[in-house]
Amino acid sequence: MNLIYFTKDAYKLLKKDLNANKDNYYSDDPWLAQYFADQGLEEYCKTSSIVVPNFQLLNVEDGDNDAKNRADLANIKTLYTEYKDKITPLQASDPMLWSALCHITFRSYVLQRWKKDDGTVRLGKRFFATEGRASLCYYNAISRLWWSGYLTYDDSGESANPWHLTETLFSAQQIQKDLFDQPFSMNKNIVKGLLKALKRIQEENGNNCTTIFRECCDGYINHYGVVTILDILEPDEIEKIAYNYMKSLIKTTSID
Repeated sequence: MNLIYFTKDAYKLLKKDLNANKDNYYSDDPWLAQYFADQGLEEYCKTSSIVVPNFQLLNVEDGDNDAKNRADLANIKTLYTEYKDKITPLQASDPMLWSALCHITFRSYVLQRWKKDDGTVRLGKRFFATEGRASLCYYNAISRLWWSGYLTYDDSGESANPWHLTETLFSAQQIQKDLFDQPFSMNKNIVKGLLKALKRIQEENGNNCTTIFRECCDGYINHYGVVTILDILEPDEIEKIAYNYMKSLIKTTSID
């Protein structure tokens, strides 16, 4: 199939009328074509020249956080493998692409994966995307899969498993949130260096070390970036800095 994307006019209309349309999102009936026809918009979606396989994403029925993490990891591997040689980071920053995929191609997945206890979904967060870091990496239901793969996939040959850092990222939901909350979280070198350090710490201590990682990201690395240009450092340099700091914390902090 060819990747699709919304026109800007369609995207703006959908966002403007989100509250009026909210019941439509939970309906089994197709509604987008009629909605745009009623708005007088003949062309609401365009087809790109980018050809990708047609595949489904894995979902879990009422799973706990660990089950959802495992499903997320499997979906990152599937989606990024199929898309990584097809789209560039610039194309992957386009809200029109991810919003269209959420509304059309992967609509059922989004509704199931992000259903809350009351059966609703945060429609504005999960179905729409912006150019912001938080939206692309964390909130939009489909772009988060691509960006998680892009930022962590390691084909350097250092490990026989190119997903080893992706698996570290999803070893706990808190790790993903703490990392993608940071202003540096779209820098591949910094992300890889931090996750390499965390992986070592986890292997040494036998748990996820979420508290230590959060303190490293929130405090030390951000402060370090004030006095050092983090963007010019290689992953191994970031790893050394982060590992030494987290190691020092273990002596004075309970690990969890």
